[in-house]
Amino acid sequence: MWCGKPLEALPIDGKCPICHQDRFRFIERYVESDPHNVQLIKISSANVINNMRAGNLWFQSPHCFNEYQGDGEKVRKDIHDSRYSSIDENAYVEDKNVDTYRLLCFYALKVDTDGNFLETPNNELKEFGAFYSIVDIETLLVRLKTYLSSLNEEVNYIANWVNYLGDSYSGAYSPFSKFPKDSYQNEFRIVLISNTFLSYGKDPYKTSQLMADLSEVFSEPQPLDNLLFGKNLNDL
Repeated sequence: MWCGKPLEALPIDGKCPICHQDRFRFIERYVESDPHNVQLIKISSANVINNMRAGNLWFQSPHCFNEYQGDGEKVRKDIHDSRYSSIDENAYVEDKNVDTYRLLCFYALKVDTDGNFLETPNNELKEFGAFYSIVDIETLLVRLKTYLSSLNEEVNYIANWVNYLGDSYSGAYSPFSKFPKDSYQNEFRIVLISNTFLSYGKDPYKTSQLMADLSEVFSEPQPLDNLLFGKNLNDL
């Protein structure tokens, strides 16, 4: 939170129970916490990327992701399909506020000061789509904040890195938690928080035309192979 207080669960009203501020410092930490340069990338279909460029963003329910398959109380890693359920005593505690979240996810490509890739993107990224778009995350967050402020409903957001937990981890499981098998995704997430989502079921939250023209935020879709076989940002 703004005062530096770490919280295991995101506050429903977006306000810290300690300092009562509704401001967060996650974005600054994102910029400064990694010693390397990072380029955020959205991987999807060309159609989805073009829709995002037009201002149509879909923030998905956590229940659409493998890591959120519990009942809001407990989850566990299933030996067979890496999904989670609530039937094991040796369980992780799932965030009880899961139904108040909606997520938008990005791949984070680490590069050195010359733009050289510091790791080779994993071929498993193909499961997310055949195209990618370069993302200007700072501009997106500014546009998103302006958009959310214009709404008649209270919707807060947090942007942060995903934390890949060890298999021996025992504790709270938040929208910024995933297990090591997914670490190749190098994920960065924007999480919206609102009690309004309680009535959505598993439906996504969609931005309206007020977010029109995000072509300055998302580059035109390019074939994913450019990323998978690239060595430098200039190859993208």
